[in-house]
Amino acid sequence: MFRCDYHTHTYFSFDGTPNSSPEALCLAAIERGVTDLAITDHFECNWRADAAYSPFDAGRAYNEVIVAKEKYKGKVNLTYGIEIGQINQCPEEAERLLRGHNYEFVICSIHNLRGAPDFFFVDFKKIFEYMPQDYVGHLFERYIQELCESLDVCDKIDTVAHLTYMHRYCALSGNNYDFTKHASKVEELYRKMISRDIALEINVSTLWKGLGFAMPDRELLSLYRDCGGRLVTVGTDSHSPEHIGECIDEGFDLLRSVGLDSVLVVRNGEKNIIKI
Repeated sequence: MFRCDYHTHTYFSFDGTPNSSPEALCLAAIERGVTDLAITDHFECNWRADAAYSPFDAGRAYNEVIVAKEKYKGKVNLTYGIEIGQINQCPEEAERLLRGHNYEFVICSIHNLRGAPDFFFVDFKKIFEYMPQDYVGHLFERYIQELCESLDVCDKIDTVAHLTYMHRYCALSGNNYDFTKHASKVEELYRKMISRDIALEINVSTLWKGLGFAMPDRELLSLYRDCGGRLVTVGTDSHSPEHIGECIDEGFDLLRSVGLDSVLVVRNGEKNIIKI
């Protein structure tokens, strides 16, 4: 039986738990029937400029992942990846990292807009209560624009992570927001991704957190399908072994519900499209 988890973090990510070693993630994957695992630690391109994130020890991370990959060969298909945040803000940092390390799988993400904090720190409760206009929509359109910019300055991206990242924090603040109001902007991003064979990630962290939706949700996933999108990846965004593989099956169900029946994985450095 095929199961994949293509967005995970070890203790080499600034927010990974102390027990989240590459070996621990492999063992959790094997225990839970995850056949294909990608370790994709954070590298935030703006960490020097903004001092908002901790540095990433790429050398040590590489060594530990490669050891785990060899040790558990035949038990789990381990892919060495990276999640690069804010490529558009400091593209030279992304280029330096990618030039120095032979990553098999590259995730593109935006965690904070240019000149703003990570959405994790944004008080969405106050935004919904006090902002007189559609400020969430304004932030989301800026977010989509910065993702488009990232795709324009880096040609090594394999997938775009957690579209509607801010949806997680809107929901945690007790508020709902209809992101389909910005479908035309999202479609621009989708068409750019599709033209460059860049996949769309189905991030199920919001499912195992109990929020009731994936990122993106069913409506925006349907829009991706309508635009001709077929390449997708699925990941838990786990930062500890406890969540490896959690709600992946629900992510697969979501894909099937909109008529998509396969996902992208990387095996031995080669991209594979696997039926779910």
